[in-house]
Amino acid sequence: MARALLAVRGRCVIVSHVRPDGDAIGSSLGLCRALRAAGRQAVCVALGPISDVYDFLLDPAAGEIVPAEAFEPAPGDVLVVVDCGVATRLRDCARPLASRMPVLCIDHHEPGPGFPGAAMLVEPRAGSASEVVFRVARLAGLPIDRSAAEAFWTGVVTDTGRFSYDSTSPDTLRAGAALVALGVRTQTIAECVYGRVPLARLRLQSRFLSNLAVSAGGRVVVGWLAPEDYAAEGCDSTDSENFVDFARSVRGCELAAFVRRVEPRGKVNVSLRGLAPHDVSAICGEWGGGGHVAAAGATFDASTDLADVVATVTARLVRAASSPPPKE
Repeated sequence: MARALLAVRGRCVIVSHVRPDGDAIGSSLGLCRALRAAGRQAVCVALGPISDVYDFLLDPAAGEIVPAEAFEPAPGDVLVVVDCGVATRLRDCARPLASRMPVLCIDHHEPGPGFPGAAMLVEPRAGSASEVVFRVARLAGLPIDRSAAEAFWTGVVTDTGRFSYDSTSPDTLRAGAALVALGVRTQTIAECVYGRVPLARLRLQSRFLSNLAVSAGGRVVVGWLAPEDYAAEGCDSTDSENFVDFARSVRGCELAAFVRRVEPRGKVNVSLRGLAPHDVSAICGEWGGGGHVAAAGATFDASTDLADVVATVTARLVRAASSPPPKE
């Protein structure tokens, strides 16, 4: 993959999944900055909407992020997909690029359909895509300054739950140590991502907590938010990032879900979290989604009633919680 990046003669056009989280943003910006520092052309396309939590990473004057509507591929350009292993997880506005350009893909989710004809680097045991992209960038000999390192660090820290998830490996910690050695301001980033929350977001969180429902003797916890919740607090989809973790934190919970519709006529998004031996990626796969064994998501059509999705998700998780664990 490092050799493939160095072989690109045009622009590296970097894209990631819909509703980008810290890992999608960090791996995209980190790679873009490392490539540019090496004198190569790189741009992030359709990376958004981005939560203001990550404002500290952004440099509007740098022109690193371009709307899909303002981008047109040129000969020699290559699409570099990070933190996403399937075209259906790209934003609608970016999806056509995957069929118009050669594709390189660097991901850490369980292998899926991929991108036809693409060069794929998928490491499902890696703690984050940022960890994998960082290692590729170093193998390619790309210069990584503090701004790139802080982007990668943000992706590593957020996707490993601050190095607390089972996906945290010795390689993850070695990557973290190397990033700190590059000057990452760990305390500053922790304050930005975890230590300061807008009041409106806290009020939206309160609405979510009031909607939590517990089933299966406490093993299943499902919460939801409706368009009127977002509107009442003046919030958007970026303000409810990781709310599913509040449901997962309920004592005794094995399977947690966050079901939300942000816009009145928008799609219904589902985020799942699970503890072993449950595989929430397989559950989301039944609804056309996917992800990791312990964290996954799916999207329901806009014509679907929110309450029906909540009922469907709850029933499926209760069935999973009530089933005997698979034999080893």
